[in-house]
Parts: sequence; C-alpha cells; structure tokens
Amino acid sequence: MAPILSSSEALVAVVVSALTTHFIFKRTETHDPVHLCILLVIAPGALSMLYAPHSSSTINAISTVMGLFWATLATSIVAYRLSPWHPLAKHPGPLLYKISKFYAAFRAINGRQHIYYQQLHERYGDIVRVGPNELSIRSVEAVNPMLGINGLPKGQFWSGRLPEHETVKPLIALTDKKEHARRRRPWTRAFSTPALKGYEEIVIKRCLQLVERLAAQTTQTLDLGTWFSYFSYDVMTDLAFGGGSEMIKDGDTTGLWHLLEGGQRNAIFMSHVPWFGQLALRLPGFATDLKAFRVYAKGRAMARKKNGSPHMDIFHHLIDEDGVSPQPPSISEVVSDGGLTIIAGSDTTSGALSNLFYYLMVNPVALKRLQAEIDEVTDGEVFDVAKQAHLPYLNAVLNEALRLLPPVLSGSQRAPEKGSGGRMVGSFFLPEGTNAFLATYSLQRDPRCFAPLPDTFLPERWLPEETRKALEPTIFNSDDDFILNTNAFIPFSAGPTNCAGKNLAWMEMRMLVVLLIQRFDFALHPSYKPEQWEKEIGDFFVTVKGELPTLLKPRKGVKIVS
Repeated sequence: MAPILSSSEALVAVVVSALTTHFIFKRTETHDPVHLCILLVIAPGALSMLYAPHSSSTINAISTVMGLFWATLATSIVAYRLSPWHPLAKHPGPLLYKISKFYAAFRAINGRQHIYYQQLHERYGDIVRVGPNELSIRSVEAVNPMLGINGLPKGQFWSGRLPEHETVKPLIALTDKKEHARRRRPWTRAFSTPALKGYEEIVIKRCLQLVERLAAQTTQTLDLGTWFSYFSYDVMTDLAFGGGSEMIKDGDTTGLWHLLEGGQRNAIFMSHVPWFGQLALRLPGFATDLKAFRVYAKGRAMARKKNGSPHMDIFHHLIDEDGVSPQPPSISEVVSDGGLTIIAGSDTTSGALSNLFYYLMVNPVALKRLQAEIDEVTDGEVFDVAKQAHLPYLNAVLNEALRLLPPVLSGSQRAPEKGSGGRMVGSFFLPEGTNAFLATYSLQRDPRCFAPLPDTFLPERWLPEETRKALEPTIFNSDDDFILNTNAFIPFSAGPTNCAGKNLAWMEMRMLVVLLIQRFDFALHPSYKPEQWEKEIGDFFVTVKGELPTLLKPRKGVKIVS
C-alpha cells in the first residue's frame, strides 16, 4: 500500500502538476478537447485523491485541488508572460495585451482595432507588443522582410476561423510557403493579362447595369455602399462561378451579404485566439452565419465544377479545365477556395469604391478635377481599359482612398518558420514561436512616409511635382516637406502572397468610376454627418462599412456614352 502523503506534500504535488501543465502547453500548444480534458480536468481530479484523506469530504478535496491547480497554472502563465525571460519582454505595450490575447479579441469585436493599434504606435513607437506572443509593427523597413520574396510565412490567424478537421485549407490560410506557392499558380493564371482581357466584357456589362439602375434612383436617397456591394458580388459570381447572382437587379433577396458580414465579429475574435476558435467551431450553435456562408461558398464551387461556365472564368483556371498544370488541384482544394473567391473579390472592391466616393463627396474640388479629366476621354476610349489605367487623376484618387482606408486595415499576420530560431524583420528580431503583423492603416498614415497632411485626402500627392504644385501651391510649396514613400503603400499586401486579384480590382474600380463620374453628380444627404463614415468602418480583417446616404443628379451638358 502506497504511503499517504501529508497535506502539504499533496498540495505541493498539485502545484508541480500545474507547472508541468504550463510547460506542456508552452511546448505543444495543444487544443484538442481530449488532451485539454486530460490536462485540465482528469489530471487534477486524480490528484484530488491525494488530498482526500486531509479533507472533510470528497467534494471539498476536489474543489480545493482544482482551485489550487488552476490558480497555479494561471499564475504561472501570467508570471512568465510578464517576466524578463519572455522572448518579447523588451517590447513595450499595455499590460493586459501582454497577459492574454483574449483582451485583444474582446477589443476587436467592435471593429476598431485599427484605431487601437494606431493609438498604441503613437504612444509606444514602431513596435508594440499586442499579445503574449504577438507584435504590431509600423515600419516601412519591415515590409520587404515580412512580405517580400524571402518574407515570413503566414501565422495562425486564419486557423481559428476554420474547423480543425478540415485538412485542406483555403489559399489565404496556408502557412507552408511551398504549398502556398503551388496553390497560388492557378490563381496567377486566372488573373494574368490575357485572362483579364477576357473578363472585360463581363465587367463592362455589369458596370452599365449598375449605372442604369442608379439612374432610376435619382429622385431618392440611396445607400451607395450597398449598391457597390451588389455590383461587386454580381461581377465576382460571373467571373468565378459562371453567373447565378442578380443583386443589382433584385437586391440581396437571400440575405447572402448579411451572411458574409454577419459572421465577421465571431471570426475576428477566433482569429485572435485560434485555439479557442477551433474549439468553439465544434459547437453547433456557434458562429452560425460564418458556417452558413462557408457552406454556401462550397456549394457554389461544387456547382461550378459540375455545371461548367458559359465563358472562361476564374474557376476555369482554378479547376485547371485547360489541363496545363502538371499537378491538377484536388476537388477539396477547389472547394476550399470558394469562400475566398467571394470575399476577396467582392468585399474588398465594394469597400474601396465606397471609401473613394465618400472622400470625393466630402472633397468637392477633387470631385470636379476628376470629372474634368474623365470628360476629356473620347467616346471611343471610355471603355478602353488601357486608357483608363493611364488617367493620372483617376489613379491618384484611387491610390489616396486606398492609402487612407486600405481593404485590410490591420494587415496580415506573419510568423517565423518552425526550427528557424527566429528572423530579423528590418532592425527588429522576431523570435520563433511569436507572431507579427504590419499595421497597414497606421503605416499608410505615418508622416515619415506620407507628408504633408498624412491623415488628409489629398490625391495631388500622387501627381508629378509640377502638376501637384500647380494644383495645390499652398500645400506643396516646399520639396523639403514632401514625402511619398511608395514602399509603405501596401493596400493589397506585397510579395508572393499579395492579393492575387488586385489587377482585376483595379480594372473594375476604374471602369465603374469612369462611367459613374461621367453620368452623375454626387452629394451626401444633408442630414448625414461626414465624420460618421470613418467612425462606422469596422475592421474585422474583412472591412464592414456603414451606410453612405447619397443623392444623385444626372449631369447636364455632358455627352453620355453607353
């Protein structure tokens, strides 16, 4: 018979067990429910038997041991994260961010994390600890080391949004650089110059459809941002799935856009705490909008593969229907990218267009200058994609809107490879086992990269020196004060994992802007307070926007091309 431990010896065994559990978590980061149950419930439950002879009842023994075990485990975790031995100990940041990622997760669900991070950088500097094992970086010197050819792979941000049992992840969630490069090749073909040329007719058709629908709404106030959502979704379903959506015509009759945006609060929370996300996604009533959207997107991808398309679309390349790939994608790979195609191709474009027209309506001088440039486009060139790509003021207003409000406001998480020991990121060292992301919103408003007036919509900063000084002589009166660091301009990310569809987005945006500016005068509803727009922007990685109440008037004295 084993000797009975004394009361103090039994409690010491509980403390040692808790410290050992912390060591296991630190080494394995296990989040399997069975493992968690063994480590957090069964193990301390068994230890309670050692203390039972010194307790008045079994229940009292269990509660005492469980309380001591969990308190010791929590104390050990917090003490280590705040200790000088932690790999990120030297980096400043708020105490609660250092203690738990749950703090960042709860702050993120109101959609203001891009503002919080900007405030943190203004207070602490270019590198801020925003989690126990995570840094936010606002430094142009970190762009290439993190995102370039030899940059860092993605971190675990996306794993919290995906069920753990799904072994095939969408392209955006791949952390293995070689696997990402393999899966990226069909996307590159899908957005090559020849492929984009084949999409022009579809884009033009949808642009004209939206223009005509808006022309019928000129007697009433309309939410311009919603119409841009309808437009971008219809274009993407045409280009990805061979059609099947008519939101411009019928509106969001199925509530699909609600599904797309409705699950984002849950998704951003789970992205900050991936282990919790993978546990919570097992619950049938959790994140129902997110799950429903993923089911819908997979269904669309499967239907496209089965039924084909009337034209050569994006999935023609993703499915490898022309047989050019030596290693054709599996059905699982194709299906997994259904949701990515919808979100990346529609939400980002609609957000960028909404931001642009907001800035134009609150900056009437810029709107007039854009109108003047577009009015110079001849009838034969109005649908000419190459001509549009060389309109300087059009490009300037788009660049400036994307600078102030990039599609992904808080950037994309990166992490050193396992076994690397860590990597230098510019002048910063990022230890293995830690994550970092470039705070895009903050970087693109950094006065060291964009000056003067980095928080002001000023398209002229993107124009040649002579032109910008002629248009805004009081602002650009000194070359010493002018800074335009294009290396810090990363609205579509950068390097081999940048947005594959960015050239399609540029084509869509330019085409629609040209046709709308040619046709209408735009103004915000008089009761709308312009400062609402940026306050209502929600950063959930996917950007969720508020209403943009707009009044349209057909322009007079301008020849309309249709």
